[in-house]
Amino acid sequence: MKPVPSPKTIRDVARQAGVGVGTVSRVLNGGVNVSPKTRNRVLAVMRRLDFRPHAQARRILRRRSGMVCFLLSNRAFMHSFHARILQGVENCASALKQHVIYAVAQYDPTTPSSQIPLPPILQERGWVDGLIVAGFVYANFLRRIQGLHIPFVALGNNVLTTDGVGNFDLVSFDEFRGTAEATQYLIDQGHREIVFVGDTFFPWFRERYRGYAATMRLNKLVPAGLTARRKAAFPEYGEWAAARLLASETRATAVMAGNDEIAYGIWRAFLRSGVSVPDRMSLIGFDDREEARLMDPPLTTVRVHKEEIGDALMRLLLEKLHHAGPPYTRRILSTELVIRESVKSLRNSN
Repeated sequence: MKPVPSPKTIRDVARQAGVGVGTVSRVLNGGVNVSPKTRNRVLAVMRRLDFRPHAQARRILRRRSGMVCFLLSNRAFMHSFHARILQGVENCASALKQHVIYAVAQYDPTTPSSQIPLPPILQERGWVDGLIVAGFVYANFLRRIQGLHIPFVALGNNVLTTDGVGNFDLVSFDEFRGTAEATQYLIDQGHREIVFVGDTFFPWFRERYRGYAATMRLNKLVPAGLTARRKAAFPEYGEWAAARLLASETRATAVMAGNDEIAYGIWRAFLRSGVSVPDRMSLIGFDDREEARLMDPPLTTVRVHKEEIGDALMRLLLEKLHHAGPPYTRRILSTELVIRESVKSLRNSN
């Protein structure tokens, strides 16, 4: 049996490349103060020797782990929305030779911040350089994170409260404008009686309702909303709203749903009651989940570019880690209205 060759070390690379160990180290850490000719010679030796640097040694040398944590707050499992954002984070991290780990934190919004349990990876210093915080995020959790003194960036749309927290870095998508554009599209198609559906206990639905209501008033129309607090899954909330619309014999011709899941619940309830979408009631959602294209008819909706959000979260965090800049940054990304077949034009009938 042939002996297993021992792994090559940084000293082996230095010797065969004819340089010092410090030069090889600088090549590994980005080639700072190394000529292109020397850098290429060192990289060629690394490839020939199949040299793989020791990760822990590199972390000690850099004084960074090269690792960030995607921390999902108060979600029991990965919702497809967050999964797509995490994919954007991972794509960006991979391109920039960073590592991403995924962790979950579960807690009660009333728990004192100091008593909120953290994932084991965050209980010791030095494992991660920074955090990307998503999920249902409350003020007590933000204070807990701030107490770690680790740079972090949050998905701003999912922050429910910030009482006593102060400023922090955010990446958000423009819910106000996205809903305003969708509402204006309905108005341009001749709709005048438009109802918004969404539980405005959640800040993202409040912001979407604001965009809807502002656009209605801008067009001298009266906003109308089914926005009551109900502890129900979003499709069931949509079914509840559809039952209210059917029972009231409303004159409404269109519904602006707070998200695609609510729109699905409305569509399902209408289908069971023989109410045709869009012939009797036009319908728009928000998010552009994969299921929106599978509805019959396919759902017109506001697309949130989730992978782009993940990319922006990762890049902002790295900027905070590596470059001096403004104390706090807020970036707002645009949305896109995707027109499919769930809206009927009334322009010729008015």
